[in-house]
Amino acid sequence: MRKIVLILLCSVSFASCSFLETRNATEFNNAIVTEQNAIITQVIGLNNAITTLDSAGAQQKRVQLIASVDACLAKVDKLEYKGDDKGLKANFIKLLNFYKATFSNEYTQIIAISFDKNATATDATKIQNMTNNIVKEEEVLDNKFQAAQQEFAKAHNMQIEENEMQKKIDQMSK
Repeated sequence: MRKIVLILLCSVSFASCSFLETRNATEFNNAIVTEQNAIITQVIGLNNAITTLDSAGAQQKRVQLIASVDACLAKVDKLEYKGDDKGLKANFIKLLNFYKATFSNEYTQIIAISFDKNATATDATKIQNMTNNIVKEEEVLDNKFQAAQQEFAKAHNMQIEENEMQKKIDQMSK
């Protein structure tokens, strides 16, 4: 009888640990997705600002977005997961650093040129080239992030739902 109880306790303990690990994995993933969605919301806001505000207003939104990316980086840096996160956190941080650099550099120029009343066809070509380069670089980083997220989900028997916010971002680049 003692052996049966011990085996039962071991089974329950193993199941509990497995459940806790999956819950922790889900919480870790969801924390990253929450931060991702916050940034996506601000990117959409910046895009709207570029089309509806003046240059100063758009630049202000850009600066706010950089501050949000910095805050997001700080939060994500503190996230911990006991075990192999399959590169999920590292790839998300790379994506965030890319956003920070892009919004600090290229977007400063894009906004300035977009609102320049004396902009030329050469300036428009410059914006298009910068935009194309941003999209290409982001796609590479985003694919790595998504691959890590899928591998992480698979390792923890989690299902990934399509992110509605990502659809909005994808529509902006069309």
